[in-house]
Amino acid sequence: MRTPYSLLCQLLDFFLKRKKLCIFLVVVFFVIVGISALCRGGFGPPPRRTDLTVFLRAAESIQSGENMYAIPNARGWYYVYLPLLAILLMPFTKLPLLLNSFMWYMLSVASLCGAVVLAARLAKDPKEGMRAATLAALFCVPACLETMARGQLGVMSVFQAIAILYLYTKNKKVWAGLLFAFSVALKASPLAPLVIFFLVKKEWKMCIVILLGLFFFGWIVPSLVLGVDQNWFYITEWNRIMSQAVSDVGHQSHIWKQLVTPFAPDNQSMYAAVTRWVWPSEEVMIKYGNAGVMWGTNIFGAVALVILAFFCRKKKAEISQKRLALEYSLFPMLMLLVSPVSETHHLTTLFVMFFPAFLYLDELPQKSIAYQSIMWGALIAFVTHIMGYIPPFDHWGFSGVGAFVFWCIMLVFLGWQNQNFCGKTIEPGQ
Repeated sequence: MRTPYSLLCQLLDFFLKRKKLCIFLVVVFFVIVGISALCRGGFGPPPRRTDLTVFLRAAESIQSGENMYAIPNARGWYYVYLPLLAILLMPFTKLPLLLNSFMWYMLSVASLCGAVVLAARLAKDPKEGMRAATLAALFCVPACLETMARGQLGVMSVFQAIAILYLYTKNKKVWAGLLFAFSVALKASPLAPLVIFFLVKKEWKMCIVILLGLFFFGWIVPSLVLGVDQNWFYITEWNRIMSQAVSDVGHQSHIWKQLVTPFAPDNQSMYAAVTRWVWPSEEVMIKYGNAGVMWGTNIFGAVALVILAFFCRKKKAEISQKRLALEYSLFPMLMLLVSPVSETHHLTTLFVMFFPAFLYLDELPQKSIAYQSIMWGALIAFVTHIMGYIPPFDHWGFSGVGAFVFWCIMLVFLGWQNQNFCGKTIEPGQ
């Protein structure tokens, strides 16, 4: 019996067996995306259409003594991360933007390739692992195209997520904890909820390393560069700005239009999608307030997190590596789904969830309910993600809805995978 997934695997195997052709296609892909990235960041009339200028402008403001959270770039975009990223980019502020764009793009290319290679090594069978990782990357191509061309952090976050999991499975818990702390200090979303994952796994040593790492990367390093008083000012300023932006008076924030408004079509979080379903316009929402949707989303997120943590309570040694990868993947995706802001390109994180799903599809009976559910869930997430770039589907939050459906399927599978339900086959007519 041939299924859409088996046909995809057959097609992919055709290319993977032809290494020269495969390498040629990959190079062509990266060259085309690279041309787009360089055109956005280095050629053409200003202002440059790349988020890299936001990061570099923040680095410049540190050197000039300005408040990096109050100084926009040429397009009017504001820096919204903790100080660490801007500090790391300070040495590059004097370089031409074209060169910086090229180096940033190459770092993104290395991150995507590294994520695929490390993910493949998580599987027992290297061939199956490479196929699952490659398919996961292909299913995330739309988001990867956007984040790489626009000079964003999405692909790098995917690599960090996979690298943390890889180090953890190899019992290199100190390095995994330090990388986790560095990643969160660099960009809190979507990896921050993984601390719950390590807590329920009772990885006390790793949790201590994470706390020490957050203190080091969030306080010690920035304080050495900026000074204690300036670092404290930036941390409190960042907290004030982000807290205001997601409050009832968020529309008064200077980053409302840039980032936080739920009426931006590319905001695909469930919170934003439900808000657009409930209210006819941003003006009406602001007039009456959006506390109901906000509280509903938060309560759902809290309940889902408790259920997920309960399903993940078994220690690493008691479960397969495949199940560990699945458990791990559901935490960052949950944060993206319930976060006030989850733009379409943030769904590069789907890679982390696609990968274990495809590993399971390689072993489940094709007629089983589990196989059919996971396969169609992955296809729905892929198709709706593409639709999320097209009006009016973007307004209705198709990307977020598809990712939510897939997440729910994988959560149910996680809870029931040891039960007979997962092995039950679908009889003709059912």
